[in-house]
Amino acid sequence: MIHSQNDILQLLIERDEAGRCPLDIAGYLGFKNVALYMVTKLGTPQDVIHQEINLDNEGRNVYHMICYRGHVECMTALLNIERVYLKKTLFDQLLREKNRYRFKNMDIKHGALSISIFHDPDTVKRHEDFNIRVFNLFATYSKDIVDRYR
Repeated sequence: MIHSQNDILQLLIERDEAGRCPLDIAGYLGFKNVALYMVTKLGTPQDVIHQEINLDNEGRNVYHMICYRGHVECMTALLNIERVYLKKTLFDQLLREKNRYRFKNMDIKHGALSISIFHDPDTVKRHEDFNIRVFNLFATYSKDIVDRYR
């Protein structure tokens, strides 16, 4: 039987009587590949990163389960996929901002406007605004990392 993405997502967020979801159980058992598969089915990288980590009835999450059982490979795999998802989310945001401010790759070199091209005052102003927006994106990225692992 073929299930839709919504059916799969519904199964992944289902909780047992102790408040554990399938990802928690996969982590507890050390099923690294199953846990990675489940994370990839939770949605887009941005959806996964902005979802709250499931806490069971005793306030534990998948990382508590993995640490309790000592499944280092499973922990490494989950942390790596979250790192990749955080970077992918940041990359997508930067790409949208670059397009929003109408910059091309050849316009900016190492964070500054390319000196080989004459830039009018409007372009200089757009670049200043773009730099402020990029700085804010990196600040949010850093905050997301700290909040995620807190």
